[in-house]
This record gives sequence, C-alpha cells and structure tokens, in this order.
Amino acid sequence: MRISVLALLFAGVALCCPPHVYAQPVPPDVSARAGATLDLTLEEAVALGLRDNRDLRSLRMMRVIDRFDLFLAHRSYWPSGGVAVSAVQRKTDGRPVTGELSISPSVNWTSPVGTSVSMGWSRYEPLDGSGAASTGFSLNARQPLLRGAGWDVNTAPLRQAHIGAELAQLQEETAVVDLIDQITYAYRNLIQTQERLELSRMALERSRQLLEVNQFLIDAGRMAAADIVQTQSDVANQEVSLLETERALTASRAQLLTLLALDPNTPIRAIDAVEVEALDIDPDAAVRTAMANRRDIRAQQLGLEQVEMGERLARNGRLWDVSVVAGFDRFTTDGIAGDLSSHSVGIQLNVPIGDFSGRRNVMAAKAQVHSARLRYEGNLERIERSVRDAVAEVGSRWRQLEAALRAKELAARSLELHNERLQAGRASNFEVLSLQSTLRSADAQALSARIAYANAITALDQQLGRTLETWQISLEH
Repeated sequence: MRISVLALLFAGVALCCPPHVYAQPVPPDVSARAGATLDLTLEEAVALGLRDNRDLRSLRMMRVIDRFDLFLAHRSYWPSGGVAVSAVQRKTDGRPVTGELSISPSVNWTSPVGTSVSMGWSRYEPLDGSGAASTGFSLNARQPLLRGAGWDVNTAPLRQAHIGAELAQLQEETAVVDLIDQITYAYRNLIQTQERLELSRMALERSRQLLEVNQFLIDAGRMAAADIVQTQSDVANQEVSLLETERALTASRAQLLTLLALDPNTPIRAIDAVEVEALDIDPDAAVRTAMANRRDIRAQQLGLEQVEMGERLARNGRLWDVSVVAGFDRFTTDGIAGDLSSHSVGIQLNVPIGDFSGRRNVMAAKAQVHSARLRYEGNLERIERSVRDAVAEVGSRWRQLEAALRAKELAARSLELHNERLQAGRASNFEVLSLQSTLRSADAQALSARIAYANAITALDQQLGRTLETWQISLEH
C-alpha cells in the first residue's frame, strides 16, 4: 500500500528531521478542524501516530545518546591530552614572598593494535627571579605482545559501540512496527464498529418495517393481535443493541485517539474500506523471507557476536603480560650548561601466579556463548513455526470469509422470500423474525471475517519482518 501526500508529509516530519525536532510539542494539524468530524484514512492515521506518539518521541531522543556513544568510541583512537597551568604565591613567616609558575601540556594516544604513546612537556619558572627556570620533556611508548595486543582485542570497544547503535536502531524500528500494527488494528476495529452500527440501524429499520406489516395484517384481520408482541419485542431488542453499538463506537474511537496522541474528544471517522483479496503464499518462501528480514533474528545475531567477542577477550586476558617499552626523557635548566637526557628500551613481563579468575572468566564466557547459540537456534525454529502458522491463518481466514459471504447472501435472499410470503399470508411472523435474526448474525459474521482476514495479512507481514517495507518507511538518520 502507498502512503498519501498528507501521510508522506507527516511521516517526513517524524522520520527525517533531527531528534530535537521530535521533542517539540507541535500540535497535530487536525486541531484546526476542531468541532468538525475528522475523516481519516489508515495512511493518515499511521502518519499522525508516527509524528506524535509520546513513547516513540522519547525513544528517538535516546538515539541521540546512542549516536554520541558511537562517536566517543571512534574518538578513543584519536590523540587526547590536556594542559595543566598553575601560578602559586607562597609566604612563609620571616621570609620574603615567593612565587612560581608552571605549565605542563601532555598528549596520549592508543592505537587500534594496542600501542600506547604518552608525551609530556613541562616548564617551571620562579616569579621572583630567585632561581633558574627548568624545562622537562618525556616520551614513552608501550606495545603489548600477548595480553592486550592485536586488532581484534583493541577494537572490541568500537565494535561493541557499533553493535549497540545497531541494536538501538532495531529497537526503534521494532517500536515503529508495533505502533503501526496497533494503529492498524485499532483503525480496523473502528471501521468494524462503524459498520456494526450501520448494520444495527438497518436491523432496527427492518424490525420497524415488519412491525408496520404486522399492524397492517392485524388491521386486515389476517393476523392475530397477540402475534405483534413478538415483533415489538424484537424492535425493543434492536434499539438496545443499537445503543450498545454506539457505546462500543465511542470506546473504539478513544482507543485510536490514544495511539495517535490526539485529544480524546476529537470526533474522528475511519473512511477507508477494508478491501481484501485472496493471496497465494508459499510457506517455504515466507520462511526464507522472515529469516532474511526479521529484526529479532538480527538482534540475536548481534547478541551472539557480543558474547563471542567477550569470550575472545576473556581468553586474551589469561595470556602473560609481555610488552616492549621505550622512553626518552630530557631535563634542561636555564643558565646551566648541558642537558640531562636519558633513553630506555626493554621488555616487561608480568606472569600471574595462583590467580584463577581468568580461567573462571573464560568458563563463564564459553557458557554464555553456548547458551546464546542455543537460544538463537531455538528462536529460528520458533520463528519458522510462527511464520507457517501465520500463512495457514491467512488461508483459513480467507475460506471463512468466503463461507460467511455465501451465508450472508443466502440469509438475505431467504428473508426477502419470506417477507413476500408473509404479506401473501403463506408464512408466519415467527419465521420472518427468525430469518431476520439469522441475517443479523450473517452480516456480523461476514464483517468479522473480513476484518479478521485483513488483520491476518497484517500479522503475516509482521512475521515476515516487512512492515516498514510495505509502508515504504525508512528510519535511517
């Protein structure tokens, strides 16, 4: 299905603007038509929900933090540093006032393979001229060879941040899909209630027409006066049914208005017709589509990748700490000939003894990986069953709809024939009343079957993970 121009306008505001725009309490455009009944298509209802739903707006705001966390993860491989500056005046009893100024900039950098480099420079200078200023410089580097060495180990935080951002994206998409489905079901429920109200009015009109026919037959002496009581009772029952349906219509409107974040008193009317057609769905193809598109499958794959990464880090944590280190230091004092400098290079080794925590971490990580794989495999089996059940449900609902439409047609034809026979004196009033009740049931059954079939298709779309594609909605920011 394609979204109308109005729906595209609303969805564009909701899905393409920066997150801070979502947080602004912009009232819906429909408020300009306050007091008049608002005719809504399903596409417009979905667009309003995506724009104004409070839970969705809150989730969008959280995506700002997720994106910043990803930026920080990339930023961790850039050089960082700072500057420390101090100016101190010191007074000691019996001595002159002294002062000193110092400045110490420093830079640190860690590479994606574990190399850490730190560089510092410092300058110390007395403010009272009592001594010579001094300058120091140091440069140190360290490269792990076993524990903490390698691309996979040192880029793990960055990969974790990417996984976290993708999981947040999947969470938002899932929330949007759930909202679309809730609005769709609520919209169709409103349609069903509106049509039930119309059917109740038609049933009441038929009962009143039958009451007039009964009165005419009684006046003509062709029906006993006592027989009209049945029809009068039926008219009263239909009036009660009409009032009950009006109450249900109010509840259906309130349910949809809540999802759309509109004023609960806004008068709305669903104007889309629920048009359905038979679908020929291959269950095997449906399963393959679900495996490729389902967001919960992708989320579990990312979760499995996380625990597998945790196992690799736990194994790396058990290795010996062997590193190559190097350093250079230089110290200079103004007015004094010569500089003091030193160079160093060597290997550092740290061997843990009697520490079994690393082994325990590896065991726990392996157990988590095994459990995650079992959950993933079990989820794949569950999804395959649910997809096949959804395909079967669509087929079953279509057959029910066909049977309900045939029953409705036959009930209407039978009532028409018996009305003609009643006026000719060849049918009883009780038979006509019974057939009117049958037609009411057939009308309600056909309406319910049509809505149920449309909902079954929506549920199948969700099982296949294609709801956003069906609605042509993208959440890429």
